[in-house]
Amino acid sequence: MRLNTRDEFELRGGFPKTAAELYAYQAVILGDVEADFFSHDQILLLRRFVSERGGGFLMLGGAESFREGNYAGTPVASMLPVYLDAPAAALGPPPWKLTLTREGWLQPWTRLRATESEEKDRLESLPPFAVLNAIAAIKPGASVLATVSDADNNTYPALAAQRFGFGRTAALMVGDLWRWGLRDESSQKDLAKSWRQLVRWLVADVPARVSVSAESSPGGDPSRVRLVVKARDAEFMPLDGALAQLNIRPVRLFQAAEDGPAATNVIRLVADASPRQAGTYEAEYVARDAGAYAVEAVVTEANGAVVGHAAAGWASDPAAEEFRSLKPNRGLLEALARRTGGEVVDMAALKEFAEKLPRRNAPITETWSDPLWQKPLVFLCVLGCFVAEWGIRRWKGLP
Repeated sequence: MRLNTRDEFELRGGFPKTAAELYAYQAVILGDVEADFFSHDQILLLRRFVSERGGGFLMLGGAESFREGNYAGTPVASMLPVYLDAPAAALGPPPWKLTLTREGWLQPWTRLRATESEEKDRLESLPPFAVLNAIAAIKPGASVLATVSDADNNTYPALAAQRFGFGRTAALMVGDLWRWGLRDESSQKDLAKSWRQLVRWLVADVPARVSVSAESSPGGDPSRVRLVVKARDAEFMPLDGALAQLNIRPVRLFQAAEDGPAATNVIRLVADASPRQAGTYEAEYVARDAGAYAVEAVVTEANGAVVGHAAAGWASDPAAEEFRSLKPNRGLLEALARRTGGEVVDMAALKEFAEKLPRRNAPITETWSDPLWQKPLVFLCVLGCFVAEWGIRRWKGLP
């Protein structure tokens, strides 16, 4: 059954069978579906979806989940935050009461209230649950975010999460979470909000096919940034031979109406393919003015199809970078000296350096021309001599 599909063709053939089809999504949630529902290739594809694609994966509790769904020994079990390869300890009798662990209190997506006291009151008001998947143990790299306890105060993991490859996985062992929303309208809203926050956590760090970042220039110039675009194909392999266009514009927080279109001038650059890494395109931009800048990257394949868009931003303030520290930037000074044919002189060798200056040839000689006749005193002196000579000749009767 397909619900809320993009069109009549989406998932028409069932669960995705190829990387290009599955990698178009950002997260996969398995709710009460047994392992035999998938083929061996689809199980392997799910593992690659998390480890290589960087997608999110969540398994919900139920009669056909975890060990009960025969996932033990499958590639899915290897990426879950809980162990399925050993029998779990016997559970106490239901009902079970849900509470957050210390790690769970530190995660904003597991909480629904603004203060600790309000969150505790909400947890106390939750209905008891009657379905729980028992697990053998938690993997070393995983975090238990919520537990349930029975009437004898025996606790069992209810929600665990971990990083796996480039992605993240979670396991929700409670199988009847829907009981939460049956009490009243307020509980239904809390349940919906909890699901939204959980899904946002699953997809928050999932990489897109196109990404752009602004990095500092290797030369140390604070006004120069290196814009790096990374592009991937439908199977999230590095995409070569593409066209990466960059649209750069200054960002003004307060813009007057009379500024007009000049305030939003866009500078367009084309990023060159990186010789060091496949699927990476680079360009350099020099920010002439201090302020905030935004860049939008548009990657197009050789056939003209648009791969995707990405945006990033940075702030340029060369003066702040210069005065951030009173300690001299010796690395920058040595780099300038190498490029200009100079040298960095230590304080102890300053006197010796000054003594050698008259005997050193300057690498650049500049000639200045200062005509003598353009000096006022010289012109007045010459004019006085001319008048004196003319007067003496008149007085002596000379020609």
